[in-house]
Amino acid sequence: MDEATLIARADTLLPALAERAHEAEALRQMPKSTVDDLIESGLTRALQPHEFGGSALGASTHIQLTSRLAAGCVSTAWCQFVWSAHNAMLTYYPQAAQEEVWADPETLTAASLAPVGKATTADGGLRLSGKWSFASGCDAADWLLLGAVRDGGGGAGGLLLCCVPKNEVEIVDNWHVAGLKGTGSKDVVAQDVFVPDHRARPFEETLGACIDFGVAVIAGPLLGAAEAALTRFRGRLTERVLITSLSRQSDMGSAKNRLAESSAEVYAARLLLERTAADIDARIAAKRPPEPTWCAQVTRDTAFVAQLATRATQRVFEASGGGALQESEPIQRLWRDINAGHSHAYLNWDTAAEGWANAILAG
Repeated sequence: MDEATLIARADTLLPALAERAHEAEALRQMPKSTVDDLIESGLTRALQPHEFGGSALGASTHIQLTSRLAAGCVSTAWCQFVWSAHNAMLTYYPQAAQEEVWADPETLTAASLAPVGKATTADGGLRLSGKWSFASGCDAADWLLLGAVRDGGGGAGGLLLCCVPKNEVEIVDNWHVAGLKGTGSKDVVAQDVFVPDHRARPFEETLGACIDFGVAVIAGPLLGAAEAALTRFRGRLTERVLITSLSRQSDMGSAKNRLAESSAEVYAARLLLERTAADIDARIAAKRPPEPTWCAQVTRDTAFVAQLATRATQRVFEASGGGALQESEPIQRLWRDINAGHSHAYLNWDTAAEGWANAILAG
């Protein structure tokens, strides 16, 4: 399935996703109807190899899809981002692992990538134990990618990314949050789970081999959320009559200035993210490894996209009045979701900026 077809299918889902957004928040996970829609439309398989029923597309398509879906429900866009991105990561695993996971091509994979688990060497593999947080989309997933440190393995060489069936771990129902409520980003606990060698691979061969992709795609849902917030703010300008002046908000120069500045920021954010995604796709097509300085630049630019999107949303939300706080008003949910997404570790501007500066000044 090509990009245009997938984008068209994403667009047709928007009314249903918007209608279910409140349900997703109440459930604290994706409604089954939404999961079914994403699977049946082929969106979750956008980055999956052709061999396993996917479309084998890249970062550019991924960002187009998640930013569009965010107009209906940011939690849905976030889950699409993680499920699809993890499919891309799985392509760096041995063939045996891919065949095992994609025995059902419609399977979904969640993850908690931080290497906080402990892996003990065993015959033919390892035993995995630990507790991980923020496993977005884990309720609907059948597999999980979990980060760990191998016993006796110091430094980056001892870091592993383990692929395990969900039925061998415990999902802890502790996702009670202010934003991205529908992502179900719960904790995961593993106790002495056996992981064969072909499903326990070094970070450098898996996440490390596509780290630029893995970082850049985080910003897609936030970009879409900011665009949706601007659309809603623009619509509300002609609806609101201010009690302080008895005039429409659309007549106020300050409101127009907020709309213009935020629109420029979001437009710039999209240009930057799309250019970054295109460069990542070109690197992958050329089979070039992601160099450290390049990765630092991608992380900087992705964090800046998130900063622009969040800043633009904040500017229009704070001028939206008390009516914007109603649970029935989409702009408050967009504001909460974008701030929740911006809390992702890779989107921290201070860390990303310092990392980039260190990379270019190292020489």
